[in-house]
Amino acid sequence: MICPPIEMEAITMNAFTPELRPWNQLILDWNVNFTGYVREDGQKEGYVDFHVMVDLREALVRARQEKTYKKIQRPGYKLTVNQEMTFERGKTESYIIHEESFQKDQIKRAVDSFQRELLMIQRWIEIAESRARIMPQHNDIFECHWCGWVTDIWSDDITCQGCGKRYWSERIWKGNRERTVD
Repeated sequence: MICPPIEMEAITMNAFTPELRPWNQLILDWNVNFTGYVREDGQKEGYVDFHVMVDLREALVRARQEKTYKKIQRPGYKLTVNQEMTFERGKTESYIIHEESFQKDQIKRAVDSFQRELLMIQRWIEIAESRARIMPQHNDIFECHWCGWVTDIWSDDITCQGCGKRYWSERIWKGNRERTVD
């Protein structure tokens, strides 16, 4: 008995599974390269190249169900900040600095968080550029203990350009103490 040829129709994955979606579409991204300088106790000093990548993607994020409070996967957005550091000796370190998840209806909040991260990274660039410009010549006079910003100009009242903290010299402290004692 001869069977008639069977005609098979190819079904694409999109037609077969219309409810599934990859959820990995890139919404916003930003990459920047900058150079800093490191001088720490016990380590060799030298230049450090930084590469920072910020991206906002569609993703499946964990959320709680309203009625049962059970954790489930839902479509949303994920903000990720990655940093790669390359030292003079060729050693490379790469790590995630910040990761934040948002639900699908929080796109405005996700974009605001993306912009906040860009502003913070621009502050990192200012700190790294001050270190790379001043420290190799060994004419750094002041270094902030909190963020590492460096300056070659001395003043009795210094405001850090990196973190905004204010530093007073010994002379100002003595002058203030004498005025308050009277």
